Amino acid sequence: MLVMTERQHKQIFAHLFPGDGLEAAAILLCNRGSGRDTCRLIIAEIISIPHDISRRMKKYLSWPFADFFPPEIITQIDQTGQSIVTIHSHPNNFNEFSLRDNKTDKELFDSINNWFDDQRSNGSAIMLPDGRVRARVVHSEGEFSEIDSVNVVGDSIRMWKKVRMLRNSDFSNKLSQTFGRGTLELLHNIRVGVVGCSGTGSVVAELLARNCVGEIVIVDPDVLEEKNLNRIIGATMKEARDQQPKVEVAKRAIEAMDLGTKVFTYQGDTSHSEVVKALVDCDVLFGCVDSAFGRYDLDCIASAYLIPYFDVGVYLEADGRGGISNADAVSHYVHPEGKSLLEQGVYKMNQVTAENWHRTMPEYYLEQRKNGYLMAVGEEQPAVMSLNMLASCMAFNDFLARLHQFRFDKNREFSTQRYRLVHGCYEREEDGNGTNPLISKYVGTGDQSLLVRNNTVR
Repeated sequence: MLVMTERQHKQIFAHLFPGDGLEAAAILLCNRGSGRDTCRLIIAEIISIPHDISRRMKKYLSWPFADFFPPEIITQIDQTGQSIVTIHSHPNNFNEFSLRDNKTDKELFDSINNWFDDQRSNGSAIMLPDGRVRARVVHSEGEFSEIDSVNVVGDSIRMWKKVRMLRNSDFSNKLSQTFGRGTLELLHNIRVGVVGCSGTGSVVAELLARNCVGEIVIVDPDVLEEKNLNRIIGATMKEARDQQPKVEVAKRAIEAMDLGTKVFTYQGDTSHSEVVKALVDCDVLFGCVDSAFGRYDLDCIASAYLIPYFDVGVYLEADGRGGISNADAVSHYVHPEGKSLLEQGVYKMNQVTAENWHRTMPEYYLEQRKNGYLMAVGEEQPAVMSLNMLASCMAFNDFLARLHQFRFDKNREFSTQRYRLVHGCYEREEDGNGTNPLISKYVGTGDQSLLVRNNTVR
């Protein structure tokens, strides 16, 4: 998978298509993200090859590659573990690598792959006039493997994938009438992570599966209890009495639909390395957690691996007389060039610290709490299933709008959506540029972020 931000995509496009109809080239230095099933190539630096030093034609391009990689630069790239991806334009809209491209790449990457002792993935890409990108890995033996997904993350989400066709059925045809066959087939070919599958998470998983999303990764550490039955779709009393893992309850419900969605389950949380690897494989993340610690982890993961992230929240305050004084359904959208959840004030770092100690060293937490050094870890909120559904639907519809632009207003204006049940009003807020160094330092760093993140709180 090759991933980039919306701003990076625009920068590459502006250089590769200067308006003269001739091919142009650039070099992409990529950090790596190691998933369970995929390697994520995350664009970290764009080196634009000056037009005046290249031999540029409508169907041909050559440029002095060696001039950009003296020995000291090669050593630096080797030490950082970065991958090299070359990219050039096809202004004639030819949507394939040409025979000349094949010959050039075999010769060029025979040298590049010999620079490094490990088996890192290096490759090449082409960009078309409509902005589409196709990419491939060039192996040391001169063989090619197509990169199955190129993702652009920003206010909108663009993905170009190797498509597995969705079988025609009355069910799929009904869905395609709303957003078109292309969007439906894209949904069928993406993998979505859902972290937390209780109140809001079970609704999100339901919506994803019933809209033909191809693969869902479900993460939750807990088992089902009777108190959960008022807010988890498909859960039964028997499963609660048997204390079935919540992830297995969600998997059973989705597989019972028999709509073709594959489900991968992890009974754990984002502090587990295997969970992080599973999330790195995902095209999109939904966070349905009620802890500051979980939100902090997802903030970091989404930023480091350039994964679009939808946070779903429900905020309730009891009035002490059997009613509620405040009830909000909230959806936040987070991408690497916008504001993180931390910057939006969704959680605070002292909450993260308190929850971390409460989870890992409860006696120390109680001592520090008694001495006034840590915040109190919050109690469970009351359950309002209709509010959970409202928050989940806002997040899911926001996700669809960023894949398939159907709103009259710009996506940027829907960074935060909030429905205030008690006040009966809907509010939305516009995104802004991210500035908080605690999260922004992770942007695009991939696997390198794990050591930094683990040392920040734990």
